[in-house]
Amino acid sequence: MAVRTCRASGCDARTTRYGHFCPTHKSRLRRHGHPDQNAITKAGLQPFVKLVRARMAKNEANPLWHQCEARWAAIIDHARHVIAASSGGRAGYRCERVAAQEVVKLADHVAPSDVVVTTLAAFVLIDHQPRLFRSDASFKTQLVRRVRGLTEVNAGSWFNAHTGKTKRAYRELTPRAVMVLAGWLSDALGAVGLTLADMERREHDHRQRERQAMAEALGSLT
Repeated sequence: MAVRTCRASGCDARTTRYGHFCPTHKSRLRRHGHPDQNAITKAGLQPFVKLVRARMAKNEANPLWHQCEARWAAIIDHARHVIAASSGGRAGYRCERVAAQEVVKLADHVAPSDVVVTTLAAFVLIDHQPRLFRSDASFKTQLVRRVRGLTEVNAGSWFNAHTGKTKRAYRELTPRAVMVLAGWLSDALGAVGLTLADMERREHDHRQRERQAMAEALGSLT
């Protein structure tokens, strides 16, 4: 049987028996949505969270923010319906039930505004820095990871006997459940996030033009 090497860029390790990637990149594909995707950390998203919050503060009286929270509330209602239907014996998709359970966890432990802001910030991030994401699936996976990271309920801990330290890690969802949850968030809030991103970009370009005009005016002084 021919030895197959991992398809991830720059990796020459052997693949798993029936897969296209080595164990390391297979794990990264599952956790991050792409074998070469780096995790988007809380710190990495924070500047965009600040942008969204600043925009909200600037337009505090705008009903859009309550409408966004209402859309999140609609996701919660749908999730509870999915769980109730499953508990009642109605046939359904397991991935949808798992996604619904994650929504209810968030509803029980996280303020609606935090879910909305984090989701909007993720869309501003991909608009401003699209090269951070290797694929649409990797963006959706990182979106779900950051939203789930808003609550400690999804975190587990284990003791590393070699280092003598306790490690923390978030329990991973199946890729299909991730795509379901990401789809709900994207459908509800994605358009708003991309609109905010466009506003930020246009304001940034305007400030750049103003600086350039001032620099040119200063340079023409005699």
